[in-house]
Amino acid sequence: MIRRCAVLAIALVALVAGCTAPDRTGPAPTPTTAPNTTDIAWLQLLIAMNERLLPVLDLASGRTSDPAVQKFVSLSRQARQAELVSLRGLAAGVAMPTDNPHLQHDMPGMTTAAQRDALARTRGNDFERKLTAAVRAHLDQASRLCAGERNAGADPAFRSLAETIARSVDEERARASALDARAASLSPRPG
Repeated sequence: MIRRCAVLAIALVALVAGCTAPDRTGPAPTPTTAPNTTDIAWLQLLIAMNERLLPVLDLASGRTSDPAVQKFVSLSRQARQAELVSLRGLAAGVAMPTDNPHLQHDMPGMTTAAQRDALARTRGNDFERKLTAAVRAHLDQASRLCAGERNAGADPAFRSLAETIARSVDEERARASALDARAASLSPRPG
C-alpha cells in the first residue's frame, strides 16, 4: 500500500510539474515574450527622433541645388518614413502610454528647434554641412539605440526590427560619409 501511494504521489508530482512525456501529436507551443522596458523605450525614442528629423529634411527643398545632397535627403526621408510605419505598427500591438514623453525633450541624435531654425537661415554649402551633421548625429544615435535593443530587448519582433533598422542605418551612414568626403573636395558654392 505504501509503495502504491508513493507511485501515485510521484505520478501526481510529475503531472503537476509538467514532467510528463511531450505530446507528439501537434506542434510544440511557442513561447511568447512581452515587450520589456527596453523595447518600449527604444520604440518611443526612435519614433520621436524620426518625427523630429523629418521637418529638418524638408528644409532641403530650395536650400541646396546639389543633386547628390538632394538624393541623400530623399533616401533619408524614405528610410525615416518606412521606419515610422514599422515602429508604429509595433506600437499598435502593445499596451503603452499614448503620449510619447521623448517628444518633449532634446536628447543626443534628436534635432532641436534651434538646429532647425539655424538650418532654415542657411543655404548652399553651409546648409549641406549642417544638414549632414544633423542626419549623421541622428544615424549615430539610432545605431546605438538599435544595438541596445538587440542586446537588452525581450520581444523578438522588436529585436528583429532593430536589426533591420541597424542595417539600413549603416548603409545610410556610409552614404553620409561619401557625401562629407565629396563636400570637402568641393569649393564653397552659393545656395
